[in-house]
Amino acid sequence: MTFLTYLKDARGSIIANKLRSSLSMLGIVIGVSSVIVLMAFGAGTQDKMLGEMANLINNNITISAKGWNTVRTNDEVKGYVKAIRLTPELAQEIEANFSELSGMVTYGTTTMGQASYDNTTAMSSFAGVPIDYMTKMGLTLEYGRNFDQLDFDTVSEVVVVNKNIVETLFPTKNPLGEEITVNNKKYTIIGTLSDSSIVGQIFLPLQTYWQKVAGNSNISTITIKLDTEANNTEWQARIQYFLLRKFNVKHLDLAGFSLSSTAAVGDVVNSIMNMMNLFLAAIGGVSLLVGGIGVMNIMLVSVTERTREIWIRKAIGALNKDIIQQFLIEAVVVTFFGGIIAVGFSFLVTHFVNNLKIENVQMSINTTVIITAFTLTLLIGILSGILPARRAANLKPIDALRFE
Repeated sequence: MTFLTYLKDARGSIIANKLRSSLSMLGIVIGVSSVIVLMAFGAGTQDKMLGEMANLINNNITISAKGWNTVRTNDEVKGYVKAIRLTPELAQEIEANFSELSGMVTYGTTTMGQASYDNTTAMSSFAGVPIDYMTKMGLTLEYGRNFDQLDFDTVSEVVVVNKNIVETLFPTKNPLGEEITVNNKKYTIIGTLSDSSIVGQIFLPLQTYWQKVAGNSNISTITIKLDTEANNTEWQARIQYFLLRKFNVKHLDLAGFSLSSTAAVGDVVNSIMNMMNLFLAAIGGVSLLVGGIGVMNIMLVSVTERTREIWIRKAIGALNKDIIQQFLIEAVVVTFFGGIIAVGFSFLVTHFVNNLKIENVQMSINTTVIITAFTLTLLIGILSGILPARRAANLKPIDALRFE
């Protein structure tokens, strides 16, 4: 018998037993669509979370000065932290030493501040920054203007604020030209940023911060804004090595600086979401397994019902392999069409849910998930058909004679 003959026989058997075949397909449809829909929910949620946290998990590296004269008493390292002072010149040296970081290194000094306007208050970061800070950090001005050289030369008490501050302090009012109070001092808003950070940020000229806020010319951080595709971990290692050599420190525990990156937050979020996706896939996999068991059960029932048919086929020359292939192809055909229906149903569910525009709910179907689910479906079709097929092929003549 040829493959087309087996396929034709399988088609005839499926059509002749519509209810049985429909129930088999239903189990597969539920199993496959469960996998695809659940994974689509997980992928969509992951994309939405990472999108909303984009401003918090940007690919930056921050160098901070840390305390010194701290005794290290562990067995590996004994000594004192070597004090260092972060300076604009150090930022320029880092940029000059690594040509790939040209235009990506900036600095500033930051503290927490309580901003208020018209009896409304908001906690925010309060940072003194150089004139090119916004450009190097990729911050986009939405309204008003950025700092100019005159603001630095005249030590102007002007600030640029982000959208979070605008929405908190000026929900119905244009903030440009208004005065806000930060840590008991008044500053005039000259510009607003278009970022969507979930934290408040207020920027003022670095000279103003030094002379009217801090009373010194220290900087607290040096920030390196890497390209999106740059390897953050590798760059941290390179910069760490450069600083250790520059300050002649042999061990990181004795260094008066620390390196940190918000990119690690993205790694944590991805790790958590991957675990959730794995859990959702396991739930869908159980449904798919149940569907496969259903196909196997119905195929076993089919063997019992078709005992006489099987032995008639054997009587006219069908071999055991012919019987096995017939039942295997029938199981695969059932699961194949069940899988196709499940994929179409999954797209409909995803489209319907996304059109509802439910807050914090988003679904995104991944092509890899579809291919994987469909491949597993065919595999289940083969596995669920093997036992019934072998049982059919091994029926004894006496079983056919006494069947009715």
